[in-house]
Amino acid sequence: MVRQRSNRDSESVALIAKRSNYVILALFVVVVYGSWFVYEQQYLNLPKPLGAQQVGKRGFSEHEAIQHVIALTQFGPHPVGSPALDHALQYVLQAIENIKETAHWEVDVELDLFHAKSGANHMVGGLFKGKTLVYSDLNHIVLRISPKYAAEATENAILVSSHIDTVFSAHR
Repeated sequence: MVRQRSNRDSESVALIAKRSNYVILALFVVVVYGSWFVYEQQYLNLPKPLGAQQVGKRGFSEHEAIQHVIALTQFGPHPVGSPALDHALQYVLQAIENIKETAHWEVDVELDLFHAKSGANHMVGGLFKGKTLVYSDLNHIVLRISPKYAAEATENAILVSSHIDTVFSAHR
């Protein structure tokens, strides 16, 4: 038995085709406005990166910071315990010495370098809940930059933290 197409079926198909044009138009508008929003947030609302000359000796230069990141990437992969990580650590220590030498006279620059033989952190929440992270033979650098004449500044400090190692090592 062959079913005859009714007038109602053809109207339904025409309505769906017409509706899909509106859906495509709506998606296009969403993509255009979304792209514009990202562009505005990325380029129009953020301040311009400052160079070393613009910030002087008391400011933070994004240009100088990215130069250090680029230099660290030139070491290639440097997992924990590798000689490449030791080279990266020496680079950071040399950069800190340069910061100490060129720092403004109203600023104290303190370096604290310490070695952790071993340790473990038990994760109680998040993605790794119930897991234990074990580490050994890690070097840590703490750099404190504070104004000499404002004791309360050390009480209201901001911690900026990062890893120098780039990849996980599966075994030693």
